[in-house]
Amino acid sequence: MRIWLTLGFATMCVPVQAAMPAAQQNALVKQYCAVCHTDAAMNGGLSLQHYDAAKRDPALAAMILTKLNTGAMGAAGNGVPDKAAQEAWLASTKEQAAGAAEWFVSREDGLVSASIVREVPPRRPDVKESPVYRVKIACNTGSGIGQMQLTWSPQPQTGRTLTAAADGNAPVEYRIEGRESMGNGATVQTGHASVLLSDGGKLGFPNQSLTVRELFDGESVQFPFSALDKKTGTELRRCFR
Repeated sequence: MRIWLTLGFATMCVPVQAAMPAAQQNALVKQYCAVCHTDAAMNGGLSLQHYDAAKRDPALAAMILTKLNTGAMGAAGNGVPDKAAQEAWLASTKEQAAGAAEWFVSREDGLVSASIVREVPPRRPDVKESPVYRVKIACNTGSGIGQMQLTWSPQPQTGRTLTAAADGNAPVEYRIEGRESMGNGATVQTGHASVLLSDGGKLGFPNQSLTVRELFDGESVQFPFSALDKKTGTELRRCFR
């Protein structure tokens, strides 16, 4: 069963109380999601092995929400929760995705990260769900090692070349090849739903915007790096010289 909930990140309000307690959400994610999205497999560019619904992360919640809305709830082969649990889980995840269209910054144990989500129009007229792109940048301020990752949902890809351009400069090409296996040991394979944009250091750290094109035919999405607060931008740039 699929329950459609439009995302509407830009217009949502921060909830007063979740429809489902965090502990119950964590149990559902562990049973139905984390078996595939492990630290080792990183399917779809996501690990949910240590997911905690009590810790705010709107961009991650937005990614989970779109996956739940497009059939991933039963992908692990463990069935699906009952109808009431599905509705409460989806409603709570939607609440947690509030603010995903704005930069969310986290600082923990010397790691600074910032993430943001952008929606694009549905790719098919018979599908109401808006596809989602997420950019996450992380910098270890101690080691100076950083990473910029693009993830998307739904529709994993393989045999595809996308481009990314910082501040309107010459685009850098990224080739998506191969397939990934489910983290639960199943033989099912899909294309990839993530790519490291920082790989090789060719892209650089955008000052104004990052534009991604042609992951899907004729599709482009822009991320507003100019909206990052000055302190966070300075911290992240240390890892992208």
